[in-house]
Amino acid sequence: MLGKRHVYCLLIVFLAFFSVPLHSWANTELKQERRFVDVGDDHWAKNEIDFLANAQMINGYQAGQIFEFRPAQSVTRAEAAKMIVSALGQAEWKDGALPFQDIPVNHWARGWIARAVQLGIMGGDGTANFRPNDSLSRAEMSIVLVNAFSLASKGAAVEEATVFEDTEGHWAIRHINRLYYHGIANGRDGRFFPKDAVSRAEFATLLARTINDQFRLPLPDLIEQGKTNIQGMVTVSTLNVRQTPSTAGALVGTLQKGQVVDVYDINGYWAKIAYNGQFAYVHKTYLKLRNIEGSPVKGRIIVVDAGHGGKDPGAMSGGANEKTIVLEVAKFVKEKLEKAGATVIMTRETDVYPTLQDRVNIAKNSYAEMFVSIHTNSAANTSAKGAEVYYDSSTNPNSEESKKLAQYIQEEIVRMANMVDRGVKNSGLYVLRNNTVTSVLVELGFISNAEDRAKLTSAEYQNIYAEAIYQGIVKYYTSQ
Repeated sequence: MLGKRHVYCLLIVFLAFFSVPLHSWANTELKQERRFVDVGDDHWAKNEIDFLANAQMINGYQAGQIFEFRPAQSVTRAEAAKMIVSALGQAEWKDGALPFQDIPVNHWARGWIARAVQLGIMGGDGTANFRPNDSLSRAEMSIVLVNAFSLASKGAAVEEATVFEDTEGHWAIRHINRLYYHGIANGRDGRFFPKDAVSRAEFATLLARTINDQFRLPLPDLIEQGKTNIQGMVTVSTLNVRQTPSTAGALVGTLQKGQVVDVYDINGYWAKIAYNGQFAYVHKTYLKLRNIEGSPVKGRIIVVDAGHGGKDPGAMSGGANEKTIVLEVAKFVKEKLEKAGATVIMTRETDVYPTLQDRVNIAKNSYAEMFVSIHTNSAANTSAKGAEVYYDSSTNPNSEESKKLAQYIQEEIVRMANMVDRGVKNSGLYVLRNNTVTSVLVELGFISNAEDRAKLTSAEYQNIYAEAIYQGIVKYYTSQ
């Protein structure tokens, strides 16, 4: 990755091409097509070069009575310093001090380089050298153009996907892709050639496209090419669609319950979607996110809450305590979910006691998409036994989704652990009613019942309970 000073350096290099004053034009009435003798009517970059020359953004080389553009020649860092400083309306800083050992006092661009450094827009290479005669690579060029002109992001989903076969995993891929999606650069034969030096003609073309829309390439289909593997189904009656990822963002429309949208990026609580042919944003809390292919839980943020802990042992019977049992089961659940690609947040992984509000806060602060709390039951009547799962409909806006998850987990526990089926129940338990995402509380069995307790304290059954919870979550994400 380029250092900050190196990026500034590159910025000058790139902008240099478009900002040299035309002090060498002796005859302003000279026909445009004849200004550069080496840029004929059939040159592929003639229109862009002419545009920049007419705007006095670039200059050629005078050789006697003729002018040459030298389109195949690479831009140097020294040339860039002069052009960028000129573009900013600044003059040479002839008396400026420079720390670079490769810029002698009589160097033609010393004053321009000094001004560029003084303005904080250019630096050295991290050593005592400026490398004034070095050229600029196409990858470096992409960083300079994007930063110099503050080209807007098209979203992480499209900027991190491989567009050119030779940029996969490249350190500058986001900047390269940004040029592509802005219609500025499209490579050649499916490749970008990031290590190649930038010629003056290439630079002129890319610069003209950057500052003048009339030179832009046809824009790629951002919506289609940026698509991720995620779809979201609206879980509430009406979901606001906003122009920016904020509750203060302008409202551009609404989605109705059951509508399915493609998700292009997720940042915190905001999901980027396609809406009326444009990108827009919705709060992901009110979407059921589903992977189109691969592991159903990959990328999902799931909080696993082992109940009680620390000073609170939970229910106790027959020498067993709830806090120990549920922590072991929770660890198994975490292992299974993470193996399948989920992001798992544990409310506790040791014998500590987070408060009920702590547990809710952990879910909210981690942008959770699901909350699963694990407990064991107890009753004065020792014959009471079996599993049950709770959800809340009093305040949780995802009560219907929570009920579905509860049913899937309950079915799997009953089937896999051969438990008595006590069903799913609606109850305003604290960690359920104070969460907004799909949330359930699982009662694995009765620690007060000898038969259930034998399973609850068995390492084999603890793994079975965990597998049942995991399979229930998978079924939830794969269901419509």
